[in-house]
Amino acid sequence: MRVAVAFSAARRAPRVFLATFAAHAALTALAPLTALTALTSTAGCAAPRVARSIDGQIIEGRTIAAHAYALYAIGAEAEARGDLATALEAYELAEDGDPDSADIWTRIGSVRCRLGRGEAAGAAFERARAIEPDYEPAYREQARCDLSAGRLEAALGRIDRAILLDPDRDDGALLRAEILRRLGRTDDARLALRALVVRRPWSTEAWRALHAVAVEAGDRAVAEQAARRLRELAAPGAAVLGRRMPSGGRLSEVDEALVLGQLRRARRLARDADLTPAEVAVRAAALGRLGEAREQAELVSAADPASAEALVALAVAADLTGDLDALTRACDALDLSAAAGGPAVAPSRLARLLFAELLFRRVGRDAALTWLGPPLPPALVGGDALSQEVERRVHRELAGGAP
Repeated sequence: MRVAVAFSAARRAPRVFLATFAAHAALTALAPLTALTALTSTAGCAAPRVARSIDGQIIEGRTIAAHAYALYAIGAEAEARGDLATALEAYELAEDGDPDSADIWTRIGSVRCRLGRGEAAGAAFERARAIEPDYEPAYREQARCDLSAGRLEAALGRIDRAILLDPDRDDGALLRAEILRRLGRTDDARLALRALVVRRPWSTEAWRALHAVAVEAGDRAVAEQAARRLRELAAPGAAVLGRRMPSGGRLSEVDEALVLGQLRRARRLARDADLTPAEVAVRAAALGRLGEAREQAELVSAADPASAEALVALAVAADLTGDLDALTRACDALDLSAAAGGPAVAPSRLARLLFAELLFRRVGRDAALTWLGPPLPPALVGGDALSQEVERRVHRELAGGAP
C-alpha cells in the first residue's frame, strides 16, 4: 500500500520532505519525551501523560505513539493536495495506533464525507465527540458535511455549537454565513458577515463572502463597499497596511521593496542581505505579495526543481490565490523531492511556518503542529522582524486548544 511504503520511507530517510519530513519531525519531537513517559508510568496505573509547550503554555496531554503521529502526517499531506483515498487510508491506519484521538476521528469523518460515504462519516464524527464532547472541529466538520448533503438545519445547529465552543475561528463564522444563505436567510448572513469584517478588516475571505451575499440580496451599497475593500486589499502594500514595518536593516529594505511590488529591486537588495533567491520568494509569500512570490518561486524552481524553499513559497501562493492545480503541482514536486531522498537544504524556519499555516487552513491544527516538530530557540530568528511576526501569528493560531 502507498501509505505503508511512505511510512517505511519516512523511517529510512529522516530528511525526506513534506509527509515524510513531518513524520520524522514527529518522531524527533517525541524522542525527548521518552524519559518523561517512563517516569510518569511508574507513578501509578494510569495511562502515561506528557507535557507539551504551545505558545509558552505548558499543556498536559496523552502520550501518542510515534507511528500514529507519522501516519497522521502522511494523511494530512495527502489531504492538503486532494489525494483523499490516500489520506483516508493513512488516517485509518493512524487510528489503529491511536484509537482515542478525537482529531484523527474528525479527519476520518471529513474525508469519508468528501468521498461520498455519508453514513460512515457520521459514525466517525460521533466517535470523535464520544472521546471529547466539546471538540469544536468535530462539530464544524460535520456541519460542513451536512451542508454538502443539503441537511441545512442540522448543519446550522452544529455550526452554532462549534462557534459557541470557539467563537474566534473565521472559518466557523464563514461557514455559518454560507449555511444561512443557503437557508434563504440572506439578511442574517449579511449581518453575520458585517460583524466578521469589523472584527477581521484584513480578511479577503470575509469581504469576498460579504460581496457575494450582498449581490445576491440586491444590496448595491454593501456590494460596492465590499468590492472597494477587496480592491484596496489587492493593492501594493495592502498586506501590511496598518502594520508597522520594521525600520532599518537590509532585511527590511528587501521587505519594503517586495511590499511595493518591486521584485527586481528586492532581488538586488537580497544579495546584500545574504538572502538566497528562494528566500526572497518565501518572504514575498509571508508579506502577502502573492504574485511576486509565485514569479520568484517559479524562477527558482526552473533552475533548481528540488528547492524546497521555492516549492513551499509556490504552494502557499497557489493556495492563497485559489489555484488548486498549481498547489497540487507544488506538492507533487515536493513528493518527488521526498522520493529522491529529500532536499539538499532543509527549508528555513519561515518556510516551515508558512507551510504550517497552509496545513492549518486546509487540514487542521494537529497537522500543522506535527509538521512544525520541535520549536527552534528564539535566538535563531532574532533580528528578523518578519519571521518573528509570522512566528507569533502561527503560535496564536495553533494555541487554540490542547494538542
